[in-house]
Amino acid sequence: MAVGRWLKMICVGSLAIAISQVPGPQTPPPGTPLRPSGPLPADSCRVCHGELAAHDVLHGPVGVNACNACHREESVEQHTYSLARPGVELCTFCHDMTLEAASVHEPLMMGDCTGCHDPHGGRDRTMLKAASVDELCASCHGDVLEAGVHRHGPAAAGACSVCHEPHVSMHPALLTAPPRDLCLECHVATGTQLETMRVVHGPAMVDCGVCHDAHASDHPMMLREEPQTLCLGCHETIRHAVEEANTQHSAVTSDRQCLNCHDPHGSDHPRVLRTDMRSLCFECHDRPIELPDGTTLGDIKTVIESGTSLHGPVAQDNCAACHMIHGGDNFRMLVQEYPPEFYAPFAEEQYALCFSCHDKQLVVDARTTSLTDFRNGDLNLHHLHVNRDKKGRTCRACHETHASHRDKHIRDSVPFGSGGWELPIGYQKSDTGGSCAPGCHRPYDYDRVTPLVYPESDRAAIWPSGTDDATPPDHE
Repeated sequence: MAVGRWLKMICVGSLAIAISQVPGPQTPPPGTPLRPSGPLPADSCRVCHGELAAHDVLHGPVGVNACNACHREESVEQHTYSLARPGVELCTFCHDMTLEAASVHEPLMMGDCTGCHDPHGGRDRTMLKAASVDELCASCHGDVLEAGVHRHGPAAAGACSVCHEPHVSMHPALLTAPPRDLCLECHVATGTQLETMRVVHGPAMVDCGVCHDAHASDHPMMLREEPQTLCLGCHETIRHAVEEANTQHSAVTSDRQCLNCHDPHGSDHPRVLRTDMRSLCFECHDRPIELPDGTTLGDIKTVIESGTSLHGPVAQDNCAACHMIHGGDNFRMLVQEYPPEFYAPFAEEQYALCFSCHDKQLVVDARTTSLTDFRNGDLNLHHLHVNRDKKGRTCRACHETHASHRDKHIRDSVPFGSGGWELPIGYQKSDTGGSCAPGCHRPYDYDRVTPLVYPESDRAAIWPSGTDDATPPDHE
């Protein structure tokens, strides 16, 4: 007689015998499973529980009919069983896992291995209860992809195991490697950048997750927030400068925001700038820019590149020496006060920007033989022009702020009034002095060695009456 048939007779027959000894009213209702009432051979479970072994890949004990490796018989008569070991020990008895690792998957920690795995078999050796890894992970972690139009490649492909261990890991969040090392396994170009650049952004040296979401984001490049919000969350001083500035630099607020100027990972330039400061500024200031107040910034790149005499900070490619890069309260976002007008009553504090580099005595002292070459004998012509109670000429009246083709970056002309008229300077240099023939007074010479004598009556011609202020030059 075949074994299967014999086992079936035991299962069915023994129960039938037990039932036949009970009066009619105690007969089990239709559909009640038949249960054996006596000891069974170890390999007899499949007779009644064959569906548990209907898998492409069987769990080891099931494959060799060793059901008693996991199940322990409690009552022969009642055909009841309990698990052979408590909780997670049932699985870790064979599947060795270090539960003292840095991170342990919660189902494993709770002893719920069957939350993810079928204990009898499955489509492959992992014996997962879901059709795929991502489907299984999403049953608990579906929220990680819900909010995000941009998805990380592995997450979008459902390849959770590319980054995460399913059971235990020595790294946070069950990662297969330290967070930064894991990212750089795929982002090789970024890794090379971080290894070779002179200046590296702090978070990029530690954990990419400070700035990027590893699964999905509503922001480009998987950023956790908009660039400005993200950056200013750490850079508090700059956040105050941006939020409190009367004039904000549009480079900080438009398009890619902070990333317009800074590389988020590494750079060979200070402050993680994408390129040198001058080239960076020229990316925007290579054309006229209309400002919200209706005025226009000129093409600074053309002004500087066409000049042969550059203002010191410009020559050093250091725009930040004079301008607040993120925003400021002064005219043209200057770092300190500087009169924006052609005429201005002299006050030392108004020239704080100039005096941060230039000796203030250049304007304060009426007589000098060393402070400046712009003198008639020892008569300081800077003092004569600038240090006036009412209509002192500001530095911009004679000097280009950025560059010109004349020595000491002296202007050819300066915009004056609201009509767009160019006030000529007419400056000529000599070995011991020079001359100018401007539109504001008649031509005058000066000489350091053989000073000219200026008639007292010429004072009125040099300082004509009137209070009209000049329109600031377009490119300043």
